[in-house]
Amino acid sequence: MEQIGQVVKVNEVTAWVMVRRHQVCGKCGGCGVALSGSGENKLEALNQVGAVVGDRVKVVSDTAHVLRASFVAYILPMFALLVGVYAGQVLDQTFMLFARMDILLGILFFCASYFLVRAYDKKMAASQIRASIVAIVPDDEPPVDEKC
Repeated sequence: MEQIGQVVKVNEVTAWVMVRRHQVCGKCGGCGVALSGSGENKLEALNQVGAVVGDRVKVVSDTAHVLRASFVAYILPMFALLVGVYAGQVLDQTFMLFARMDILLGILFFCASYFLVRAYDKKMAASQIRASIVAIVPDDEPPVDEKC
């Protein structure tokens, strides 16, 4: 994913870049863009080109992070729901506990998956920087449609 933004803060090896969030992205956050409600957000990126505060830069992030985040956020809870329903049906048929054990375990597994998703999100957010500054864009260059 490529984005154009402006450097607002520089550290030793990273820089904070103000970028516009894509319309198609919604509030995914997979690329590292903060989830504030505004159209512009800050993200931390590796400063590979030596950009300074005020530079317009091209920021590239790996699409694999977006796909992994989508899988964890959407597929994992659905899978947990189905496993819970199946486990409830097996337990109900084996032990004759009560008729709607499948619904109860499905909801329980689905809710438990929320905590797994939150733990994964916190782990991934703390462990890596997902974006890199790859080029300094001249100020006179017109804005381009960013690639998602």
